[in-house]
Formats: sequence, C-alpha cells, structure tokens
Amino acid sequence: MHVLIIEDEPLVASDLECFLSELGADSCDLVETERAAVAAALDHAPDLITADCRLREGSGVDAVASIRRSLGSIPVVFITGDPRGCDARDDMTHMLVKPIRWLDLATAVASHNLPPAGGSDGEADRIG
Repeated sequence: MHVLIIEDEPLVASDLECFLSELGADSCDLVETERAAVAAALDHAPDLITADCRLREGSGVDAVASIRRSLGSIPVVFITGDPRGCDARDDMTHMLVKPIRWLDLATAVASHNLPPAGGSDGEADRIG
C-alpha cells in the first residue's frame, strides 16, 4: 500500500509514516504543500491519502480535490487541529482531530479495507 502524507509539521509527518508502516504501508511520500501533494500523487498514485486540512502553502482539502479529479476516488483521512476548516467529506473520507489517537487512525485505515491494524491499545499513542 502506498500512502501520500500531506502534512507541514515534520514531526507529525514522521510519526504518521511510522504508524502507517505498522498498518501495512510499504511506501510513503511525505509532502508539505498543496502543489507538492498533487505532483507526488500524479507521479506515484497513492492507495491512501492522509492530509492536514490547513497547510502553510495551500490546502490539504484542495490538494485532495485536485488529486481525485485526476485519479478518481482515493480513500482520505483528513487530520486537523481545527475541524471547521475541513468540510470536504464523503463516504471515502474520515476526519481525525489532533492529537491523533493510534486506534482512531487504525480504525480509519481499516474502514477502507486496507491492511488491518496491529498491536496497540490506542490510548497511549498520540500524534501531533
């Protein structure tokens, strides 16, 4: 499973990459901007996208919309500190509020019939 991680906080992006690897990701692209996200997706189509809604340069919501226009419906987990800025949801999207619980991320990934989660209770593990 290839995952596109759209996150402008390096520590959060790194933690997501580690957790998603445990959930079955065999490769990840980490990008910090809307423009880089679209380019990375077109270069290597992701099976899953995680996206911060607000980026320092552009919007994760707009990046996902552009990617989906080009590549079709790809499962998305939006990750945000402010859920009001993340209104683009459908049956292929989940939204998690920072700090992220491991169990919530695992549940969101599993809901898309991607590889199931492994070994954590979710309570102690938080991102962002």
